[in-house]
Amino acid sequence: MLKIFAIGWCILVGAILLNGIIARAGIIGWYEFISLLTQKGSATFRLLRVVDYVWLFLAYPLLLGLSYKAGELLYNAVIDIF
Repeated sequence: MLKIFAIGWCILVGAILLNGIIARAGIIGWYEFISLLTQKGSATFRLLRVVDYVWLFLAYPLLLGLSYKAGELLYNAVIDIF
């Protein structure tokens, strides 16, 4: 249970940091994407830039997966100390 909690925190912190970075960079995040979908429907897909697609469907999932891995490594390092 503690392992899931530690990994969850790492993913949460990672997601917050990533969302802050992309907001400053002007890249569409998932919240904006879903909002556009509800407002504009399928026209949303014509509005997105290549960088938005790369971010949403490649970079963001990869980086969240790395956040999971970081949480797992952190948990294992702490467990090894105690």
